[in-house]
Amino acid sequence: MKWLLLCVPAALFLRWSDADPMLVFAMSLAAIIPLVECMGAATDHLAAKFGSTVGGLLNSTLANAPELIIGLVALSNGLGAVVKASLTGSIMVNLLVGLGISLVWGGLKYGPQRTDEKNLRVNTSMLMICAFCLIVPAVFKIGTPEGTRGLSTEISIVLLCIYCLNVGVTLFTRQPATGLLPDDSQAEHGPAWSTGKSLAVLAVSGGLLALVSDALSESLSPTAKQLGLSNTFSGIMLLGGVGGIGEVLTAVRFARAGRPMLVLSTTVGSTIQMVLMVAPL
Repeated sequence: MKWLLLCVPAALFLRWSDADPMLVFAMSLAAIIPLVECMGAATDHLAAKFGSTVGGLLNSTLANAPELIIGLVALSNGLGAVVKASLTGSIMVNLLVGLGISLVWGGLKYGPQRTDEKNLRVNTSMLMICAFCLIVPAVFKIGTPEGTRGLSTEISIVLLCIYCLNVGVTLFTRQPATGLLPDDSQAEHGPAWSTGKSLAVLAVSGGLLALVSDALSESLSPTAKQLGLSNTFSGIMLLGGVGGIGEVLTAVRFARAGRPMLVLSTTVGSTIQMVLMVAPL
């Protein structure tokens, strides 16, 4: 997948040379994939230096950085509907594709998968809260469209408060350091990175992702019009799928190593973090 990094300068060159929007969109879409993978690798190495609980929180939080960057850049270009669609697509990719493939893979390879019942109940409760907070504004919009903006702002504040409480509880109840990355993940990414290298890769990948996302969002509407697709459909199927590819690859890697708890932390935990942090921001 590293060869796709060549698409990054190609996408930026095409964007700045006013090339065909469809070509810019396709090249930008391909360029996002290796950048998301680089950010995921840097996050894995950072998470491996902490305990399993703190590492899992760090992994699920930073894993949503691509969605946050893509969403903020699209919002700056006036594509609010596309942002909502891409968040919906990312949630669907995490819960349906990532979790589904990982559970099937782990079940076929290791048989019945066992998870911590208490952790499962907490994740289920958090998902119900997230679903409720997303459904309420949509229901109110049917009857009182003019009052939805204020309600959405209030719910966003509530979600951010819940996120801060969740982080606090996680940090104060953290487990002893056990390491987060399985052995085959370390083999896949090579020797362990230093903290400085991980932060540098994370920063450079994030900056390039912002530039590529800007090119992608600018070319989205013309490309959708040429292909006869709506912006909403493009956001769900294209942006959502590309933004969530990092979590899917990580979850499959953990399933291959027989780590069902880390699979849930990556998919369900990442979805919860997305609703509690990315959506309100």
